[in-house]
Amino acid sequence: MDPVSLENALEKKCKNHVWLGWILFLTASPIVFNSAHLSSYVFLGGNPSFFCNIPELVEANWTKEQIREISSPGLEKQSCIHYAWNYSFLKDLNFDEALSYCNSRQKPDVVKCRNYIYDEDTNHQTIVSEWDLVCDDLPLRSTAQGTIAVGKFFGALFFGLISDRFGRKKTFAFSCIMYMIVAPSAAFANSYGMFILFRLLIGIAGSGAYDSGYTVLMELTVKNYRAYVGNIFNVAFPIGLVFLSLAASFTNNWRQLQLAISVPIFALLIHCWFLPESPRWLVTSGKLKKASHFLGNVALLGANEANQPALSSFKGKSNSCWKNVFFFFKDYIKLFATPELTKRTLICYYLWSIGNLYYYTIALSGSIFEVNQYLYIALNGVVELPGFLLPLLCFAYFGRKSSSIALWTVSGFVMFGIIVTPQGWPIMCVTLAARLVGAAAYGAVMFYTLELFPTENRNTAMGSCVTMSQLGPLLAPYIVDILGKKAWWIPTTLCGLLALLSAFLLTFVPETRNTPMLDTIKEMKKHKKQPVFENLEQIK
Repeated sequence: MDPVSLENALEKKCKNHVWLGWILFLTASPIVFNSAHLSSYVFLGGNPSFFCNIPELVEANWTKEQIREISSPGLEKQSCIHYAWNYSFLKDLNFDEALSYCNSRQKPDVVKCRNYIYDEDTNHQTIVSEWDLVCDDLPLRSTAQGTIAVGKFFGALFFGLISDRFGRKKTFAFSCIMYMIVAPSAAFANSYGMFILFRLLIGIAGSGAYDSGYTVLMELTVKNYRAYVGNIFNVAFPIGLVFLSLAASFTNNWRQLQLAISVPIFALLIHCWFLPESPRWLVTSGKLKKASHFLGNVALLGANEANQPALSSFKGKSNSCWKNVFFFFKDYIKLFATPELTKRTLICYYLWSIGNLYYYTIALSGSIFEVNQYLYIALNGVVELPGFLLPLLCFAYFGRKSSSIALWTVSGFVMFGIIVTPQGWPIMCVTLAARLVGAAAYGAVMFYTLELFPTENRNTAMGSCVTMSQLGPLLAPYIVDILGKKAWWIPTTLCGLLALLSAFLLTFVPETRNTPMLDTIKEMKKHKKQPVFENLEQIK
């Protein structure tokens, strides 16, 4: 079965738009759950007000307000210290007597809290209040988000090898079944360590579902359709944010929310049953009969004898996991084969990492801005939709390079504008504008990356860029939680600076509009030496 016949057969299948829509639904809808779990930290981690628990005053049945008024008057709403009064003496007084006593004397030294009282009247019960993830243990709160990014990182590596050896559908089904087990189980974690373990496994399972589903979609479609279905595929992410916001608004604590976004995952059993295997993988694995059966063309059963040695050779390679690892690293090293390719690789790694960092910093900053969290997350999803379309509009009239530079520059300055914007609705609107432009800038880079690398390195470049992009969601919670604690404007200002640096770095890569997509590194070397107009003449 030669590549031309396979491409023609798939083109006929793609012309059936109902079938193509069905495949798009099967591969993209699991990403709704990915998006919800990746961003659920906003509600699971929460940001409740808290102050030091004074056991003696709790025993005396004092109210939260009374305890706070005596133990930490004038201290910030998230206080890790309290005044070292003799609370054994104060508990025998009523509140008015104790208040008069404290006001008439010099305040003692402050000491660190041993445990805490949380204000959960207006917020969900969160993992923060469950395991006291505040003050010195604040990094543990951020780790709950960072762990899922680590899971995605290892999931991409692990399931990439499994997918090449056992097939896209089996990998997708295994990932979904794993998802169905670990996601609801996280709601019943009875310790912080167990919860972190489940978060890691959720990241691994989500990465497997995403990568294998996207691969199937790309391998079932032909080039005339890939750009369109690829953009529609990403629409599942903002839908997941809206779903998360709705689920959070109808639940009362983090365990209920975890179940609410996990139980619907069992619908993926339908996907596991109906999602077809990639015919391209079937062909390269020597399973021509199954490929021909799917394509509905009996004539394709006759494989060219000349192709059999190549197929057998490929099959031998795919059956060795260690060989797959070897070939992966061999292809990865090729990304640094020349100074020009090294420069493009490192710049793209930076852009993908910052794109994700920008994305998650905005998503996690709602508590800093003191806005309605449910509405904030839902609107983040809504404004992201036009963000996916904006790069296509820019590319229709301007170059890839100029569009990307402009989008990153605007996103950086909008981030700076947050500093001088009043709290409440004004800052929410400016932040949502930053989200829209940032999503467009990230989308432009994703498309631009495809054209910056030759065909022999393109898949490896994209895969390694996706892997490097996980640095963004890994670092974002620490930046928001720790640096945001020092000053609320530091996370967004940092992202603004990094966005402007992205625009600057893009000046060092070439424009790819109206230039041929290169196939080999040798062609890239020749293309670099030739003026752009000579390439245009070759196209004509």
